[in-house]
Parts: sequence; structure tokens; C-alpha cells
Amino acid sequence: MQKISIIGAAGTLGASCAMNLALNSRISELCLLDINEALLDNHIMDLENAFPDKYIYRGNYEDLAGSSIVVITAGVPNRNEETSRDAYLMENVKIFKHIGANIRKYCSNAIIITASNPVDLLNYYLHKEFGFKPHQLIGYTLNDSYRFSWAINKVLNGKNQVYSPVIGEHGETQVPIFSQVRINNKEASFTVEEKKQIQEEIKTWFVKFNQLNIQRTTGWTTGVGISQLVGSLLSDQEVLTIGSVILRGEYNSQGISIGVPISVNREGVKQIIEWDLTVEENKDFCSSVEKISKNIEESFLLKEEM
Repeated sequence: MQKISIIGAAGTLGASCAMNLALNSRISELCLLDINEALLDNHIMDLENAFPDKYIYRGNYEDLAGSSIVVITAGVPNRNEETSRDAYLMENVKIFKHIGANIRKYCSNAIIITASNPVDLLNYYLHKEFGFKPHQLIGYTLNDSYRFSWAINKVLNGKNQVYSPVIGEHGETQVPIFSQVRINNKEASFTVEEKKQIQEEIKTWFVKFNQLNIQRTTGWTTGVGISQLVGSLLSDQEVLTIGSVILRGEYNSQGISIGVPISVNREGVKQIIEWDLTVEENKDFCSSVEKISKNIEESFLLKEEM
């Protein structure tokens, strides 16, 4: 039986993650942290009723001790005027500076899942600033793959079972890997027009979501995805998934965190899978690497000013 901790558990992402993780029979203990203690207590009182066989409680940083996995959803609130996740970097690095120090102090060997934006840069920050090992760190990016599946079904007017991985940045330069798409477990092919329509649905989704002018982020999707990822991380067997991880030469890249196919189990990231990408996919992935590398360089040059 496992103990999982969520930092930022009162917000949309954190509360959804807590609910979905509580449904996992292998998780017996949920330690929930948030600066909004009243709202957090409200969620906990509700969750305790729903799951009376679980130990669900409001903790502090000292209570992180013994956690198998720490999920970070804490960050500045979603602002509808922002069209890029990068806009939250400098504010969230300040928050992560405190969070990272306490994880290092109280559960330094835990697997850390970062769901706060910008995921790639914050995941790399935890590695660079606090020395967490690459196998411990996963930036959550599965929403991009879920959204790819949604766009495919929308354009094809279907409700099919779709495997549709997205790699690269969790942001504007993300790379949908059409060459790996499977529909109902069969290889898929798309016309040029279908690809264009699918990519347009993906590219405009974030803007449309913010235009609703509701200060809420993608809680339900993230809760489902985090639950899937945590389930894979509790497995004895290696499971294929997608996540932002530290590259050390894979895909001819290093010194960054970026979304790639990975295999994971209870020990964390076991290996990075290097797919044979098409010429176009490889070009787009290199562009994504270039953007993240530039953002890392610029953000670390500003580090002393924060």
C-alpha cells in the first residue's frame, strides 16, 4: 500500500488528482498540502466520506516523509489573458524554490510528478537546482496526447479507441506523432486535409479554453492522466507512457526536459524510447528542443534576480 502526497491539493488540478488517486486500491494514504487550508479541509472532509477506508489528511512539509510519489500542482492561478504557459515561469519558479527544498529535505528519494506550468522548464529546474536524479522527475504532459485523440475523433466524426502520442514541448511547439497513431489497435493514415484540421483543433484549443473567461484549468483531464501515470509508477512491470524528462543525449539532445516516450515502473523512469520519426516530425521536434533550450538559458540567466 502506497502513500502519495499532493502539493497544491486544494486547487482544480490538485483536488481532481486527489479524487482520482483515491479510487486506486493500491493507494492507502493521501497527504494533501495547500496554502488555502479552509478549502483544502473542505475537500478532505468530502473525500473522507467518500473513501472511509483511506487515510486522507491535511499535511505539512514534514508529513511528506515516506511518500512514494509527490505530485506538484501548486502554482499561480490560471489567467485567461495568457496564451502561452511560459508566462507563468518566473512566478512559479519562486514557488518551486520553496517546494523543491522541502521535498529534498523530507523525501529526497520520492518520484516527483510536476503538473504546474510551464512543465518542461519547472521539471528541469528541480533537477538543476536541487539535484534530483533524472529517473525521479517526470513532467506531466499526457493531456496533449488526450487532446490529440479528441481532435482525431472530432475530425473523423468517430468515437474510436485512439492511441495518439504527442511529444516535444508541453506548449505551442508540441509535436503530434501521426506516424505512431493507432485507431482501434490498427495503423492509421490521414489525408493532408485531415492532418491540417486535426492540427488546427489542437493549436486553437488552449486559446478557446481561455476565451471562456473562467479562471479554471484542465482539472478533470489532468486528474485522469495523473491517476494513469501514478498507476504506471506503482507497477512492477515497465509501462510505456509519455512524459517530460531530462535528456542526456537521447534524440541528440541534452540539458533539457522535454516530452518523449518513456517506460516507467515503481523505480521511476526506466528508459527513454527513441522512436524513428518522420523527417517532418523530427524537424518539428528539433524546433521544440530549440525553444525549450533557449527558454532554459534565458530563465537561468535571470535566476539571481528572482
